[in-house]
Amino acid sequence: MNNKALKRWTFLDTINAALLIVVVLFMLDFQNNATVSWILLAVFAFWAVTVILRNVFITKVMKDPNHPMHPDQNAQKDNTKE
Repeated sequence: MNNKALKRWTFLDTINAALLIVVVLFMLDFQNNATVSWILLAVFAFWAVTVILRNVFITKVMKDPNHPMHPDQNAQKDNTKE
């Protein structure tokens, strides 16, 4: 199995953070477009929760050397193949 390195923050997260700033500054208008504003807030809240949960998962993986996705597990698998 070829596991990619786990990343806490990705390029896509950077784009989402920039879009969040633009939306908060220029697009939220609860008086004229309340539905759209709530939908945008819900989407960004979902994104924020996924970033937080990803970081919690990565922390658990890094603390458990026996976890299959731990970086040392890949090194051990490579040594057993030789």
